[in-house]
Amino acid sequence: MADDTSYELRYVLAVRQESEMAKKNRMVQNKDNYTMYHLEHDFSQKMKGQSKEVLSKVRNATESAKSTFQQALADLGEWYRVTARSKEDPEGDGMLIKPYEMQCLMNYFLNRAGYFAHVGNSVQSGLLGSLAISRVHGKMVPKPKFTLRKKGKGSRSETTVLVDDEQTWELRFSDLRQEDYFPDPTCSDLFEIDECMMDLHVLKKIAKADPDYDMEAINRLKAWGDADLSEQERSQETGQNVSAPRMRPRVKVTNFFGTIVDEVTGDIKHENCIMTIGNDMEIIRGPIPNPMWHQKNDIVAAALIEFTNSPWGIAMMDAGTKHNRSLIELFNLMLDSAFKSVWGVNQIRTDVLADPTQITDGIRWGSNIQVDSRLPLGGKVMEPVITGEIPSEVITMFNLLTQETLTAMKTNDLRMGAQSMRAVKATEVVAAENSITSEFQGVAKNFESKKIQPELELACWTICQNWDLIDSEVFVSLFGRDRGEAMAAMKPQEVFVSTVNGMKFEVFGISETLRRQADFRKYTTFMQVMGASPMFMEAYLQAGYTFDKLLEQVMTAIDINKSKLKGKGGGYAPSNPMEQPGGAPGASPNMMSQQPSPANVPQGGLAAVFGGAGPNQMQQPSAQALR
Repeated sequence: MADDTSYELRYVLAVRQESEMAKKNRMVQNKDNYTMYHLEHDFSQKMKGQSKEVLSKVRNATESAKSTFQQALADLGEWYRVTARSKEDPEGDGMLIKPYEMQCLMNYFLNRAGYFAHVGNSVQSGLLGSLAISRVHGKMVPKPKFTLRKKGKGSRSETTVLVDDEQTWELRFSDLRQEDYFPDPTCSDLFEIDECMMDLHVLKKIAKADPDYDMEAINRLKAWGDADLSEQERSQETGQNVSAPRMRPRVKVTNFFGTIVDEVTGDIKHENCIMTIGNDMEIIRGPIPNPMWHQKNDIVAAALIEFTNSPWGIAMMDAGTKHNRSLIELFNLMLDSAFKSVWGVNQIRTDVLADPTQITDGIRWGSNIQVDSRLPLGGKVMEPVITGEIPSEVITMFNLLTQETLTAMKTNDLRMGAQSMRAVKATEVVAAENSITSEFQGVAKNFESKKIQPELELACWTICQNWDLIDSEVFVSLFGRDRGEAMAAMKPQEVFVSTVNGMKFEVFGISETLRRQADFRKYTTFMQVMGASPMFMEAYLQAGYTFDKLLEQVMTAIDINKSKLKGKGGGYAPSNPMEQPGGAPGASPNMMSQQPSPANVPQGGLAAVFGGAGPNQMQQPSAQALR
């Protein structure tokens, strides 16, 4: 190893150790969260025969929150938007690539990269490990083309299939473990380091395609000695068994991004550079200037719940994991008491048995026991011992701890798919849902702005830099022959500059879905208040508001496709000429009202909107309807 690179090697290893020490407690908590998610609990203190059941509240709460984020992207047709930066040209007509064309191309690559599953994995990682970390990059993938070749003539001809091994570039998103990520603990963004275990043959393949790698240094690498320990740490997160590699040598690869400074003078030696180290001993690439045109790191890391002056933030399942472990212990004690109540414990007087050996293997149902004359007439040779009572205070404490566990994980019984164990009023359900949705809206907006939007920007810029490596048939299939071929012929540099300077991304899918849920609850509450008072309904109509607009807003809030509900006639036509639109036949106005009834909507029609009751017989919506 050359002497001029020894300082860079020592520097990277030193700052990595600094970051590792700063995140030590966070990694301990992450381990606990992941083991709880995989239904693992320490029962070493249990005796033989005691219950060892594990509750899945942490897993259920995690999957519930994960599906909320994922479903937001699946339900909405458009969950992000690419627009032009220029106010003078909002449609981007003067740009090399139009914003709608870039969005169409992005959708193609996002689908190919499995972005829907990637968002779910990121949310799951953030809920359990506080930080969702991913790398935005691309790779060359095979795109074989098959042709037929005929050999010979007539009946002796043979047809064979030929494969042309072509390659094309595609976008990729890789999820990183918190254990393998080392950010600057001072939040000054001086460096970012990530590690991974890689097969040696894969590293050599990458090095052959990239001249920045030192092939001689790579050839000196041997299988990493602590590969078994790395696989054991990984298995704690994945839940699978440890499978240490034996026949495939794997090496440890450390990637550094950031600035290298002199430890004595503080002068900058390398700014915005990248460097790769193998097995903590060989510099196999760099330090070299950042080769990405956007001059940023290709790693995006964001916490669902941020904390001031901390690069790690807080995991939503931290407190829930601790409560759930206490809940498991209490649940198993209650289960043991229930088993004892069913099976019971009996005491037997062996001194009055004719043969004590007849109960050696227990007493089966329907068995007869022989006793001698020493047992008094009417006496019992066996009596039950009461040992299985569950005090009411224990059940109260269990319910209280369950509520605290769900509260800590920002969920409730209904969101977990279970009926509440206590009587809950509809107003309580609505209030709880509003509180949870309000908190999730803040988390969703933070996740959109700090994670999804930067990912999409990096993805767009990475696509532009590798424009000439994309198969031309991709452009043709998306934009037609003429426009597709014209786009494929564009230079990556021109596309990159035009796109980065002229486009911006806006992500709104998750927060929009949560906002619609909150709006629906507002509408149902509003309709409940309206239905309780005919005067409110009359005032509503007198102010110029209409029920058809209210119906449209409610249908939009619950994401109903309104076009599928409209008939060919275009609307409702009353068969009775005396019947007004929205009214009920034969309905008469409320003569006790202080305000004149609207001419276009009789009072019976207003009642029909809110459940068919008369104006003075309005019924309250049930708790089930509010849910």
